[in-house]
Amino acid sequence: MKFSSKYFAAPMVGVSDTAFRIMCRKYGAGLTFTEMTYVASLARGIDKVKIDRRREKSVGIQLAGTNLEEIKSAVNFIDRKVDIYDYNLGCPVNKAQRQRVGAILMEDPKLVKKVLSKLVSSTNKPVFAKIRSGFKSSNINYKTIAKIAQDVGCSAVTIHPRTADKKRSGAIFWEHIRDLKDKLNIPVIANGDIFTPEDASYVSKYSNCDYVMLARAAARDPTIFKQCIDFDKKGKYKITDKISLSNEYLSLIEKYPVKFKVAKEHINYFIKYSEYKQITQKINKSKDIKELKSILKK
Repeated sequence: MKFSSKYFAAPMVGVSDTAFRIMCRKYGAGLTFTEMTYVASLARGIDKVKIDRRREKSVGIQLAGTNLEEIKSAVNFIDRKVDIYDYNLGCPVNKAQRQRVGAILMEDPKLVKKVLSKLVSSTNKPVFAKIRSGFKSSNINYKTIAKIAQDVGCSAVTIHPRTADKKRSGAIFWEHIRDLKDKLNIPVIANGDIFTPEDASYVSKYSNCDYVMLARAAARDPTIFKQCIDFDKKGKYKITDKISLSNEYLSLIEKYPVKFKVAKEHINYFIKYSEYKQITQKINKSKDIKELKSILKK
């Protein structure tokens, strides 16, 4: 597997739409992912991720769902549009738990083996597994799950090194990434609480990971990938103006439409972590794209 950079854009529900992926790629992401997609939908011919193969290079889809026949059918339906598959064993939200997808599957290694084996055998393209340190603090089993992934033929493992019961807060254990790198023969991708180029550099050096996957940092600023690349090369980087970034996203969704709620959330992410955060209240109250564009005029 070869990528234009070692920095990847994470699959994020409600964030990883086509326009956002195109921006991430433009600003240096070596690999982008769609949001988590249920194999049941793909198996029925429903494509919500809308990959544009003319503009999207090195794009993967993240899958969820444990029905083996649906996994095979989903791959048959979407295979020509993607370069890589990622299987979600890391989502910590309660809805995922109720639906028996995401991190809760780490509690059932036998099922994980069946599901990953089916996915690997259904495609000639690389399959990644995205995991947590474990589902709960009383069962830290990331080494077991990662070894299963490797043994069934997965091409890489991404780890967010905290347990799912901690969601996105609490202690994070960078040593779990380093442990996997020592244990596995396949690439290890670091993920979780990496918000700046300095964070990415620290985690890379500490863990010796092969790649770094950025989630919330990318949602706030898709130019984070270029910043990381520049920091590695020059020891410094520039911050992109968030009004310009917002307008770039709004221009892209003219071709790749999203619901207004999604567009507004994207703009809020960009703006509220910038020097323009005082206009977030106006953004929240906006009723349509026209009003949103008006607010963003300098």
